[in-house]
Amino acid sequence: MLNDPLWKRALKAVVDIKDPPPPPPEPVPQSSWDELDGALKMQERREERQRLNPVPSSAPAADDSGESPVDADGLVNFDALYKQEGVLTVPFTAEQALDMLSHMPSGVSEQARQQVINVTLAALGRSVGGTPEAIVADATRKQAALQKFRQTRGDQLVELNSAAEGRIADLQKEIAKSQGIIEKAKRQYQNLSDACAAQETQLDKVVDFFSGTPGQSTK
Repeated sequence: MLNDPLWKRALKAVVDIKDPPPPPPEPVPQSSWDELDGALKMQERREERQRLNPVPSSAPAADDSGESPVDADGLVNFDALYKQEGVLTVPFTAEQALDMLSHMPSGVSEQARQQVINVTLAALGRSVGGTPEAIVADATRKQAALQKFRQTRGDQLVELNSAAEGRIADLQKEIAKSQGIIEKAKRQYQNLSDACAAQETQLDKVVDFFSGTPGQSTK
């Protein structure tokens, strides 16, 4: 019988069969493959949600008229910005005063420039209200609106940056988790592949021995 210890010792003496190799390591469990597949599907669902509900962009909200103070290239429409911030429109604006100053002849002393401006404003003041006090008030209100707008956009940028960094951190965790599952599966596959190859080599000895015709007489 094949279970007879004497037969085993005799066969070992003839073909020098080595002791059987240790049992192969545990194969990759199905749960590992399921975990990897689940992680990838979760990532796909997260990306789909992100596509449908993206992180709020830094694009400005439009005012009541539907006109945005900033275009797609980041250029500011100051009239729309002032309107959005509630700055009152005046007959003679600070920008008009600035344009008037920019067209003053060069080489004129500051005192002479002041006299020309005062005379001009006095003439305009009767019809459009272009007094120094009104011009300064308009410029001051617009400066406050610009500062508020910059602060609001700065706060939005901080929120956007925080949300984006949180998203990146979540993605990095998912990537690291998936990479760990893949590396574990690769190691387990290599171990089982080596064990199977070693066992095949051992079985080759049995195939070679029993495929021959030991003891057959030759003519």
